[in-house]
Amino acid sequence: MSKRNTILWVAVASVAMLLAACGGGGGSAPTGGLNVTVTHTEFKMDPADINAAPGQTITVTQVNKGSIQHHWVFPAANIQLSMDPGQTVTKTFTAPAAGTYDIYCDVPGHKEAGMSGKFIVK
Repeated sequence: MSKRNTILWVAVASVAMLLAACGGGGGSAPTGGLNVTVTHTEFKMDPADINAAPGQTITVTQVNKGSIQHHWVFPAANIQLSMDPGQTVTKTFTAPAAGTYDIYCDVPGHKEAGMSGKFIVK
């Protein structure tokens, strides 16, 4: 083996060991994304609760099958989506750190009527 090939193999082996040392362990980000469709009616969100992993890519599709406007509010992720009757809205975001967060419709009276749930990250 030539000196040049030896140097190349040593470099490749060094990089491989460095990547292995920095790689996986507990707490690494999940590999797959999560797609969730939430259907809004008067006065319900289905599903009301969403489960995700920290750092997971989430795509929520909000479908308003009701006869009035609804919102989907997730304050921890700074998201507020508005849907007119018959409208569908999609948003992609990254799940926050582990915890249980409120999600709800903030149209006056809707949250109190039952349009609320939890975004559970674990």
